Amino acid sequence: VDANLSTGDNKEQFPIGEVLHNTHLSYVAATVATSGTTNVTSIQIHNITEAVDMLSTNLTIDSAETKSSTAATPAVINSANSLVSKNDIIRIDIDAISTTAPKGLRIILGFS
Repeated sequence: VDANLSTGDNKEQFPIGEVLHNTHLSYVAATVATSGTTNVTSIQIHNITEAVDMLSTNLTIDSAETKSSTAATPAVINSANSLVSKNDIIRIDIDAISTTAPKGLRIILGFS
């Protein structure tokens, strides 16, 4: 997403392919091209097929920051909801954004 971010569910979605069948979400990160200011940008990873949020603590990018790795509160993957199967549909939800919206969101997901 290269435009200003806005809140809402289903900002992006993708299917899980055969290579990732029966693996677990093991790493999450996010970056933005242009930081937002005032308040936190908060992102949830949701497995539509299983109807579960995959994070118990959302992925966040703090005010005036461009990456989640420096967030005051790190994301926590919910181990009970981390397993994915071939053809599961994963969506990206943006639950909150900085008052001055960030631009250019990139999400990184690792599976093992």
